[in-house]
Amino acid sequence: MFLIAVDEAGYGPKLGPLVIAATRWEGPTQSAEWNDSIAKIWEVMKTPVRIDGQLIRVDDSKRVFQSRTQRRGDTSPLGNLHRVLSFAHRSMGKTESNWQARLPRLIPDDLACVAEIPWLADMLTPGRWLDDLPDIWLPDESIAPATQAWSIPEWKMTDARARLVTAKSFNAFCEPSVAGISANKSDLLGETSLGLVASMMESKELDSHTHGQIFFDRHGGRRYYAGVIAATFPDANIRVVDETSRCSVYDVQTETHQLRMHFTVKGDSFVPVAMSSLHAKCLREIAMTFLNRYFQDRWVGPEPFQATAGYPVDADRFLVAATSTLDAQSIATTDLIRCR
Repeated sequence: MFLIAVDEAGYGPKLGPLVIAATRWEGPTQSAEWNDSIAKIWEVMKTPVRIDGQLIRVDDSKRVFQSRTQRRGDTSPLGNLHRVLSFAHRSMGKTESNWQARLPRLIPDDLACVAEIPWLADMLTPGRWLDDLPDIWLPDESIAPATQAWSIPEWKMTDARARLVTAKSFNAFCEPSVAGISANKSDLLGETSLGLVASMMESKELDSHTHGQIFFDRHGGRRYYAGVIAATFPDANIRVVDETSRCSVYDVQTETHQLRMHFTVKGDSFVPVAMSSLHAKCLREIAMTFLNRYFQDRWVGPEPFQATAGYPVDADRFLVAATSTLDAQSIATTDLIRCR
């Protein structure tokens, strides 16, 4: 059996990309059984351990990134995200030398979209990295406490991928069609999340598995997903198992796999979803670091530069202060600002 868990970072902000990340976990090959007891084996990764002098656990990225230890003066720009993901990628056997080479893999279309945005393009430039970002993962000896405490013998994380949706792509998706029909950001999140799952299932490594469990944090207030599942898997047989206020569950039979998809309120309380949340948050924070550095280096205006996190009130402050800079760089607002 395999498991794919999906979550996002940047759904609410006005500036910066929306990032959807997925992690894949592989367990006993011939197993078709799934129950609460199996799901609970990941709870061990919520046990706090000390890595690189900080007490961490696997949790929703907002809690990890804004942890008490970070507020007390953690000097690492990515703080506990850096520590947890060092563990995650070491556990997958990743040996690349730097962060840039080991970010969650993006699909070719996303790479092309990122490359055409000036403040994000440097993320893809070989050897280009910012001094205030950690360039290497923590060594084995630093993450040893997590490796020992968080062991799940029958399951292993085997892949991490992401979609990075720029403001330009976001706005293009939500633009009304010729027929006057427009999509919204919930539609974008649903289609992108399921598309990411479909891309991960193309791996030959899953040929030995017949059953898969797919977990999502519920997309805002959305309750019904059969339509978007059918659009992503047009040849699949889909059966509604449950559509309640808390969780929507579907059985999806494809040509090669029997899947059960779960869309759950507070789905990131499940550790694999939380791990995907951490990947998404890390990639978004790196993107925001590049955005802020780009504008800082080109800043024009009477007010000194202040970095933005991209959330609505702070984004509005930033955009007012950046008016002269945007004019000087001939930046189209639709390339920078999400219009919906």
